[in-house]
Amino acid sequence: MGEKLGEKLGEKLGEKLGEKLGEKLGEKLGEKLGENQLEIIEKIINDPQISIVELSQRIGISTTAIENNIAKFKEKGILKRVGPAKGGHWEVDLELADTFNKT
Repeated sequence: MGEKLGEKLGEKLGEKLGEKLGEKLGEKLGEKLGENQLEIIEKIINDPQISIVELSQRIGISTTAIENNIAKFKEKGILKRVGPAKGGHWEVDLELADTFNKT
């Protein structure tokens, strides 16, 4: 179910992940999201089991930068890790993600 949900969200959000995601998440974070932050969220939605190292390699920024951005998302309740570091998965606030489909 998680894989299908991630794929479905990825398809639904598609291009909307750009500007609208930045605006909505930016409001929740109290700042405008950068391109790297948008890519992090997009990649996590498309692959909830992605690791920090994989995110770093795919986006082209350091693992420290990924960790810092993830910490901001976690602090604001946008992202959480479920399960162990190995074998767990990420969850993006689906209620927040759903607002992108309505706007």
